[in-house]
Amino acid sequence: MNYVIIGASAAGLAAAESIRKYDKESAVTVLTEEEYLPYSRPSISYYLKGKVKENDMPLRKSAYYKSQKIDIVTASKVTAVDTENKIVKAGRKNYFYDKLCFCTGSKPFVPPMENVSGKSNALTFLDIASAKQIKKLACNKTRAVVIGAGLIGMKAAEGLVKICKSVDVVELSPRVLPSILDEVSSKQVKKHLEENGIKFHLGNTVVKASSKGKEITAVTLKDGKKLACDLLVLAVGVRPCVDLAEKAGLEVDRGIITDYETMQTSDKDIYAAGDCCVSKDMLDGSKKIIALWPNAVQQGTAAGAQMAGRDLKTGGTYSVNAIDFFGLRICTCGLINAGGEPYSDQIKQDGSSYKRLVFEGDRLVGYVLINSSENAGIYTSLISNKISLDTLEKDIMETPSLFMFDKETRISKLRGGVNI
Repeated sequence: MNYVIIGASAAGLAAAESIRKYDKESAVTVLTEEEYLPYSRPSISYYLKGKVKENDMPLRKSAYYKSQKIDIVTASKVTAVDTENKIVKAGRKNYFYDKLCFCTGSKPFVPPMENVSGKSNALTFLDIASAKQIKKLACNKTRAVVIGAGLIGMKAAEGLVKICKSVDVVELSPRVLPSILDEVSSKQVKKHLEENGIKFHLGNTVVKASSKGKEITAVTLKDGKKLACDLLVLAVGVRPCVDLAEKAGLEVDRGIITDYETMQTSDKDIYAAGDCCVSKDMLDGSKKIIALWPNAVQQGTAAGAQMAGRDLKTGGTYSVNAIDFFGLRICTCGLINAGGEPYSDQIKQDGSSYKRLVFEGDRLVGYVLINSSENAGIYTSLISNKISLDTLEKDIMETPSLFMFDKETRISKLRGGVNI
């Protein structure tokens, strides 16, 4: 049996390790166009800040792959997949497969802007290569502009503010971190970020750049304001990498379509996992791209097991984030922006601490926790296990660590919950 995996990030590595767990001898080949062995993408912001060294970023030592008989082929860009003959083409090499997994991830989305494309100081922030370029350009004289106040943009801004002369963040949404924060918590986080030196231009966007040769010198915003700019970071968002899958004839609709539990695609011998896939949110049934590391690992693990003939399934997917900015701890989970029937919420705010719980009927379906994450694991367990709040004897906002349930099975579920 020949297993081939395209992509070597969270999903790709998880798929390879899952295959090897159940199949000790067959060939496992992982192809990546990057020059690096699988590494922690979330750590690139810490690399930018100088808190993590490049040699600390790999997820496994090179000797590990040899011992596990997992062949990681770096600098190998896949150009085509021939599903009829079961061949993956990468440069001049062909890789034959019995089972194939697309773990192609996502790519930066760059909106149309005049005079930005091709400029040497306009960079994305999604991998080691881009982080190294940014770190090389940034210094105490640099006036940096970051486009995008989502997770990627804000981690870039946090890393740059300690290095650069100034950091301006431009965001089309009227609030920061719009995908993971509600309106109230977003204001609190924005204030904290401003106190640490980041300046925001919300409800705005960059429309064009001024340049000298290949370097941008300033950017003009939609409202006409002009910002001096020595470094432009493009962090608006990401889009699934689906071109290969689409050309191979797989079903694609924004992302690769799979069976949400087994990760099998429209081709019975091809699977897909991670940011390149459409996921089904287990909380509201919506179909969306959930570009998060834990989701990619879960899907890759299930896909690898299925490829090796085991009946392991994903068990459900939803959004979970745990992140900090300048010491401010933020944990969010589930349907944080749900509104109207049948949803309700409870909010508790005390100084720098903020807690918002979102309910659908008698179940917890989401939360936003700022500087109050001590019970995040229990809340996550309540959400993932769909536990009815009618069984609780204590106040969910005040004493979740003392919750008592009328069924011993419910207690065991909580104790086996996921800690963020």
